[in-house]
Amino acid sequence: YLVVKRVCIEPNLHRLYMPFLEAFGSTELSKHVTLTTYDNVSVLLNSDKIVTSSSERQLLKNLGSWLGLLTIARNKPVRARFLNLKELILHAYDHGRLIAVIPFVAKILEYCPESKVFKHTNPWIAAILSLLREIYDLPGLKINLKFEIEVLV
Repeated sequence: YLVVKRVCIEPNLHRLYMPFLEAFGSTELSKHVTLTTYDNVSVLLNSDKIVTSSSERQLLKNLGSWLGLLTIARNKPVRARFLNLKELILHAYDHGRLIAVIPFVAKILEYCPESKVFKHTNPWIAAILSLLREIYDLPGLKINLKFEIEVLV
């Protein structure tokens, strides 16, 4: 319920939901919420409407922000077996889905300054930022996507 009904549509309350979730002190609950988030992200990323529907892209961005708060902000990695960010960006480039994926990845990575582990000097983060920099230099990239990348760097 928390991920599907609340987190997706209320990004301004993410900072309130996190202490609520941590107050239970249950690693099983945290794990379940994280897995549910990965599942919902996967559903949205595989949706045919993600390229044309701004509301679906907004839901994806909200989930990206939540996932960043669950992982990066808490010094935990985004698990590659559930969501490989570099492969996701490359796949989006090949299939014309950058309009949805770049803002999503940017929302995840916006928590890097809060992390002790995942700073810009972290090799995993640096590789993702390097890939985004290459995409930034592509001719014809939309201005809003360039802005999302500029905010990260």
